[in-house]
Amino acid sequence: MRLWHLSLAVIVIAVVMSIARDPAGRVALIVFATGLYEVVLGTTALLTLFQAVGAIGEAKGLQAHVEALAATTVVLVASSLIMLAGFFAGAWLVRAVTAY
Repeated sequence: MRLWHLSLAVIVIAVVMSIARDPAGRVALIVFATGLYEVVLGTTALLTLFQAVGAIGEAKGLQAHVEALAATTVVLVASSLIMLAGFFAGAWLVRAVTAY
């Protein structure tokens, strides 16, 4: 880690802490972090889904097709639940910040 990395980290933390003083700033930070989380997780889930669907096309035999369909189902269900949990956690945090 170079000195400029440390300087940049200090500047970023200072900006985030100064934004977080105001309740509206806290809400903005929570919404930004939740949105960033959803975008990263959604992109990852979509790429994983493409791999799982591609496995259906590459499958040879009934057992391989069933495994590929099961993997696709698991990817869809798990990513949807994790993204929904992240969204509700962000909404809960916004509600907790604005409740007082």
